[in-house]
Amino acid sequence: MRGMATLSTSIRQNTATPGFAVAARNAAVSGFGAMVVGVFEIVGAVVQWAGKSHSWIFFFLALKPLIDLTWRWSFFRFSGQSVNTQAIVGLSVLMLNGFAVLKNEAWRRLPRRVTLMLAFASLSVVFSPSSWGANELLRLLAGTTFFYTAGPLLADAKQFDRFSKVFLLAMTVPVVLSYFQWVGVLPYEYWDWLDGESVNRASGTYPTPLSMSFFLYYAFPLALSIAGGKVQGTQAKAGALVFLVLASGALALGNHRTAYIIVALQVFMWLAMTSGRKAVLVFLAVLSLVVVLSFGWLQTLSAPIGDALSGKDDMENGQFLRGRGFQWLLFLNSYASSGPFHWVIGNGASTIAGYDPEDTEIDSVEPHNDYIRILHAYGIVGLLLYLSTLALFLKRSIRLLRSAEEFPRRLAQIMLLAIVAILIQSVVMEPMRYPTGVWYLFAIGSALFCVKAGPARTEGSPA
Repeated sequence: MRGMATLSTSIRQNTATPGFAVAARNAAVSGFGAMVVGVFEIVGAVVQWAGKSHSWIFFFLALKPLIDLTWRWSFFRFSGQSVNTQAIVGLSVLMLNGFAVLKNEAWRRLPRRVTLMLAFASLSVVFSPSSWGANELLRLLAGTTFFYTAGPLLADAKQFDRFSKVFLLAMTVPVVLSYFQWVGVLPYEYWDWLDGESVNRASGTYPTPLSMSFFLYYAFPLALSIAGGKVQGTQAKAGALVFLVLASGALALGNHRTAYIIVALQVFMWLAMTSGRKAVLVFLAVLSLVVVLSFGWLQTLSAPIGDALSGKDDMENGQFLRGRGFQWLLFLNSYASSGPFHWVIGNGASTIAGYDPEDTEIDSVEPHNDYIRILHAYGIVGLLLYLSTLALFLKRSIRLLRSAEEFPRRLAQIMLLAIVAILIQSVVMEPMRYPTGVWYLFAIGSALFCVKAGPARTEGSPA
């Protein structure tokens, strides 16, 4: 016992000596320092990789249709917002785009208008901070920052062709899943009231049909480009035509009225730009036949528009365009009552609280109009910067249509169809609030300014 006591005393004495304490502290400091150095080395390697490689840009842009199918994978909530796979991917994309911007200076040659728009949107959120406003801003930044990184990748004809094919292949999955929903193999995720009855709407297992429609607004132009491309092989053209047929059926099963109009207009414009009058007339004849055969179904779908035009539904009863008119008034009234400062700089978010004075709980609604949403969130200056950015893309696209090279013309034609989709969809929904509507718009928009336009096409040369 005495020996053990002596041993214990010896241990206590050794541990209490200054030398042991200093050595332990130095070891801890060295270990922490090594860990910090290791973290910085990893971050540095990621920054170098993001700046030099385009593989991550290709991965996220081409496979986003599959990534968004994981929308149910919610991990936790932060500041009242659900953090799911899409949120994590969005933050990762924002971080990687930021690293790439720091490492490269090519983006400095791009138009400054997008930067002004983003800076002003950020300023609006700073002056009117909210968790919802920060969430919307992060989604906007994650997509628009592709404008500074994706251009060189998509401006290369071979890379763009590869991206288009992988993207369409990824889009085939939700398109096929829509048919599985239709036949009852998979459950529907969304339903709606049509003609007083509950109607299921295929969405490709996305949360709403609109989620798939946003992808299709880019998928249809890409498929049309491949189907009519002069350098495409027979298999590629046949695959694009099969996709167009399947995607058209999936679109019909979604019962999305605006999407019908947009896609029909996209096909019409593409044929008018590339195939001449005969192809346009054939398309119009086929479209007319489809309308006649589906007249009863289309009449039910178009009933809200007819009621609005006839005056049966008006703003006062809250049913104008299935309630959208009432929501427009709510946001316009909120904007008008916010005062001159917020008229200019906005309210930082596209939500208004407590629209029912009898309701003691905080509530919020969606504007169902992107022009009103941006006006409310980022003010008149933010809206004008956004519209001027679209005008910038439009002007560049029209200029590239005159190129003698096929690829710049194809890129411009695809962008024109995308802009038309965004402009029309913005009347009744908010495409800039959804990542899909933003990612591809600004990625392809960047390619417009990175592609080599080549000499102008002479009069009478083939399209």
